[in-house]
Amino acid sequence: MFFKRREKNNGCSTAGRPISAQLANVKIWGHQIEKVYSSKKGEYHALEGLDFEVLDNDFVCIVGPSGCGKSTLLRMIAGLDFPTGGVLMIDNREITGPGADRGMVFQTYTLFPWMTVAENIGYGLRLKRMKKEESEKIIQKYLKAIGLEKFRDAYPKELSGGMKQRVAIARALANSPEVLLMDEPFGALDPQTKSQMQLLLREIWQVEKPTVIFVTHDIDEAVFLANKICIMSANPGKIIKEQPVHLPYERILELKDTPEFFELRKKVNACIKG
Repeated sequence: MFFKRREKNNGCSTAGRPISAQLANVKIWGHQIEKVYSSKKGEYHALEGLDFEVLDNDFVCIVGPSGCGKSTLLRMIAGLDFPTGGVLMIDNREITGPGADRGMVFQTYTLFPWMTVAENIGYGLRLKRMKKEESEKIIQKYLKAIGLEKFRDAYPKELSGGMKQRVAIARALANSPEVLLMDEPFGALDPQTKSQMQLLLREIWQVEKPTVIFVTHDIDEAVFLANKICIMSANPGKIIKEQPVHLPYERILELKDTPEFFELRKKVNACIKG
């Protein structure tokens, strides 16, 4: 029987449970994950002894110092990279590669420039050979959700950065993934657009209910979006604390000006610095 270790770091800790005692609604689970890169200069330990747990339909943000392995962990959950040690599972099966149950949104805009907004959103549906009528209903649903109905026939070059990311999110959600993985998707946006995208994403999550794992270096963004924040240590990365976010389920931008928000941000920031 495997047990998660209890890690301690300046008062920050994370506890685990044996595999046999996992909760029924655990969606993603990792134990003692390691990632080592080898080169002519030697070995680089990106992750070491990392324990990780995400519940079904949860919204989890991962924060930590630059280079701590946040994106590496996300890519392994996506099946685009693999641990060199430990175990990483989804729905009680080991992750061995990408799957239709996971959708990913990157920081860079990954839209097909030769396709319209509607064609980009419907790309995965076409690969599934979905009937045109059914596909069109889904495309229209997400065009409405992201507020780009008037831009369905526009091409990516005609869109702003925020609009492109809306389309990328809609394309990922159109395939009905159980898990939505997001790697600093709003990092390149201006502050006003970024705030609006955060609000939109939270609203979409409340309706669609995917499990979301969101990597960010922005503590304010993590506190506003998440139900739980996983805080990682500096290299080699491991999760040193899982901070629950007890804020209203219905989030509005004014929440960022409340004492409760400031207090949570202070806790997370102190743990990262520690």
